[in-house]
Amino acid sequence: GKSTREAMLIRAVHGYRGLIRELLLELKRELHSPSLRVVATGGYAGLIAAKLPEIQQVDPLLTLEGLRLAWIAVHR
Repeated sequence: GKSTREAMLIRAVHGYRGLIRELLLELKRELHSPSLRVVATGGYAGLIAAKLPEIQQVDPLLTLEGLRLAWIAVHR
């Protein structure tokens, strides 16, 4: 980064990627599923998943879509 703020933001993204990578490794070990399919969701999903080959798909609206479907199911 060209400023302290930019450098801190870059390191935060790298840190979260490392955190997610380790969490996924642990999940795959515990579930005995090395080919576990991973979908990233949320507003920053694309940014975080950009350099994580462990994530196969990005759907930023997946959680909201699930909530919408749950609301429809309850209000029928």
